[in-house]
Amino acid sequence: MKFGLKSVLLACLFALPAILPVCAPAVYADEPVRLAEDIKVQVNDKLVQFPDAQPYVDENHKLQVPARVVADKLGYQLHWEPAGSEIKITIKDDKNSLSLQTGNKSVTVNGEPEQVESAAEFVDGRVYVPVRLISDSFDIQTQWDNQNRIAILGADGNYHAPAWYRPSKAAQTASQAFAAAPAPAYSKMIEVKATAYTASPAENGGYGAVDYMGNPLKLGTIAVDPSVIPLGSKVLIKGYSYMGLPANGLYATATDTGGAIKGNRIDIFLPESRSQARLFGMQNVQVYVLTP
Repeated sequence: MKFGLKSVLLACLFALPAILPVCAPAVYADEPVRLAEDIKVQVNDKLVQFPDAQPYVDENHKLQVPARVVADKLGYQLHWEPAGSEIKITIKDDKNSLSLQTGNKSVTVNGEPEQVESAAEFVDGRVYVPVRLISDSFDIQTQWDNQNRIAILGADGNYHAPAWYRPSKAAQTASQAFAAAPAPAYSKMIEVKATAYTASPAENGGYGAVDYMGNPLKLGTIAVDPSVIPLGSKVLIKGYSYMGLPANGLYATATDTGGAIKGNRIDIFLPESRSQARLFGMQNVQVYVLTP
């Protein structure tokens, strides 16, 4: 088995059932766990959501994740059984199989023994597995997007754009400054329903990535009903819940329209894939029309 650079920072996750009557070995108890909070994992075009146990980076600088969620996303079967204070795991699909034991760098791939650099680990009742064991054993096409720090597993054999775009340092600094700044002056506040759209021609009437005024679509572009919010208006949008947008509110300009955007409705442009933008759904937000 050859482990390439394509998946060095990727990992998949297998969380043991809560009823498993075993405790974490003492060898792991005092070791520091370095959470990988700034790294995301994506399967095809969907981000993996970790509901409780979170990824961490091991002593070999490899990303480890508690991995039933990712394994389920990949559609693989998982079987585990206690082996003293360790856990034996078998992961398989209709063509390949991977058998390993926590704390052991010897693994078996399709019946053949192999040695790996980082072993699976059992921490706080969860089995963590380096993704390179999965990506190489199951021949998953993988990508590492360094700008957005996303490990992308193309289980369908295709390359995928990141499902989330990390705000630039300048945007983060601006967001922090915005949070500390006094509220801007505004002429009116409107309660509206907000949706999201992308640069896909299918969402722009075949006109491509430009707004109603011919400007390139970018974060901060919104589509409005001009009878409610005049075109060209500068606004502040608050009250949404979406990790791809500034947490404290989005400054935007009304430069676009849409056939379905009538009355108290807005459409927020997101520089993301259509599938990711759909996760925004429809939300009730507040639009502050800023004083010129």
